[in-house]
Amino acid sequence: MSKYSAGDSRRTFLEAAGTAGAVGMTGLSGCLFSGGGGGSGGGSKTINILTWEEYADLKEQIEKRLDVTVKFTKSTSSSNMFTGWKSGKDEQFDIAVPNNNYVPKMMEADLVDPVPDDIVKNQSEIYDTFKQFSENQFTKDGKKYGVPIRFGWYGYSYDSRKIPEDHDQSYEILFSDKYKGTNLKGKVIMYDNHFKAMSATALYLGYKKAFEGNKVSLSEKQIKKVKQTLIDQKSNLQGYIAADPTYIKSFKQGNFLVGQSGRNEIVEMWANGTDWPKMATPKEGSLAWFESAVVSKKSENKDLAWKVINEFIAPKLGADLAKAGYSPSCNPKTQKHLSKEQNEMYGSIKPSRLEDFIPFKAVENEDAWQNAWDQVKTA
Repeated sequence: MSKYSAGDSRRTFLEAAGTAGAVGMTGLSGCLFSGGGGGSGGGSKTINILTWEEYADLKEQIEKRLDVTVKFTKSTSSSNMFTGWKSGKDEQFDIAVPNNNYVPKMMEADLVDPVPDDIVKNQSEIYDTFKQFSENQFTKDGKKYGVPIRFGWYGYSYDSRKIPEDHDQSYEILFSDKYKGTNLKGKVIMYDNHFKAMSATALYLGYKKAFEGNKVSLSEKQIKKVKQTLIDQKSNLQGYIAADPTYIKSFKQGNFLVGQSGRNEIVEMWANGTDWPKMATPKEGSLAWFESAVVSKKSENKDLAWKVINEFIAPKLGADLAKAGYSPSCNPKTQKHLSKEQNEMYGSIKPSRLEDFIPFKAVENEDAWQNAWDQVKTA
């Protein structure tokens, strides 16, 4: 996720459909990757990690707790992590932390090693919802390959000064030209991302069953309906937005009243003293992401790498990671290390809230999605 200096990278983050591209990794200041990681050789106590920017905040604590040197390299997207590992970076890194929809891809490419439950003991404390998600997405032949670390979700946000908090929370508002007297023409924002925009539209149209399998599966007829609905919506749009900082700046300037968003954008605004944006819980369901740590099959320090991952979801360190990135940990025991205000924003999440989550997944017939989205953008 993002600590909002990472907003551009992190919420360009879920290239849920998997954009191919260059590895595009930038070393973190003071934590640069330098030399072999997965192949760092000969019992070295150095663990090289490819992950999101704010994980480096845990460096000092992990090194003290485990007597290990951890070197972090920042990645700009899950797709870059996957593409990089496929092209040989799995020999250089011990750990990667992509979003959940990329773990199955890494499994299929035979890039990762199974999780040793006797080492990653903190995973027994994570929310049952994420245990179930990982069982469904990360398990093959009785072995699990990823450990959920932290999470967030998508729905839509709105200006509570113009739209009452007690409104019927539905994606329908994204496709309406007015709401209870409030003119929404030119006041709606959507993500500039085919998976996010088309998925929200599919849920609005009642296609929730398409999200129940191992992949998101819309029929040709449903894709056509989603495309036309998005084209028809364009008269209400202020525009499409990709990066969090742009979203937040535009929202504060009053350029839109309702916008498809992740909760993280709104939490950042709350943390910085702007309290009028609110995050809705659409009755159709919320798309959810959760980062999941994996260990390279080519790592020469697998046990130590798993010990580092175990620290990512340790109560105290997991709380620190939540504070760094405005995202809740998959381990609810982190809540006791957060203040009341922090828990209200990104710590204390009711298990019942998680029941409506629809986890990000790979897309079946993704070329058809991309073609439809290209037609929407050029219409």
